[in-house]
Amino acid sequence: MINNFKTDLTIRVAATSHNDILTAMGYVRPTTANRKRLQRVLECPDFGLSGGGFDFKYSSHDFLRALCRAVGMEKLVVEQRIAKITTRLEEERRAFKPYIWVDTGFMRKSQPLFALAACDDLRYLRFVEGFWRYSLTDQLGETQSRIRAHVAETGGKLGIWGKIKQYWFYYEKNAAYLFNLRGEVVGKRCGAESVGVVSGRQLGVIKSVVQSAQQ
Repeated sequence: MINNFKTDLTIRVAATSHNDILTAMGYVRPTTANRKRLQRVLECPDFGLSGGGFDFKYSSHDFLRALCRAVGMEKLVVEQRIAKITTRLEEERRAFKPYIWVDTGFMRKSQPLFALAACDDLRYLRFVEGFWRYSLTDQLGETQSRIRAHVAETGGKLGIWGKIKQYWFYYEKNAAYLFNLRGEVVGKRCGAESVGVVSGRQLGVIKSVVQSAQQ
């Protein structure tokens, strides 16, 4: 067997028609929806295990098992891969996802609530999947770049929310670094309420760390 699960599965599937594979999986008369699901599973990095798919015959996990069985893959290998992917997906689901909150010091006056709700996402900058796994050093470096790009893109203004004053990078639920519009760390928050100002020495260390992350 080829020492790569996805490659092995792809090659085995390519050697047989999708209709024949689906029939072997128990679909008596494969439909367009069945074929589309098979294609999605083959194209998906996690083989559809994160989608929670169900077609009244197979759950996402059982669909992959049936597919692998239909093309002759070893059951032990398949179960090990499913367990590995499931563990990774569960870690991803449970993990705190770092984000940037764009602070404009907004105070509502006459702005309609529906407009504010519709624009709320503008105040949050998200990162790519798996960003939470990066070291804090790498996270800070990426955050600095993201903030500078955002300032350049928006001109320092955030529509209905007003002029951007600063950025908070939340690397934990109640812990964040404060960045100015130049992408420099100028403060730190620890705990739900406390706000601490970073000392000159600490700023020097953080600046060095961020620069190292960008090299």
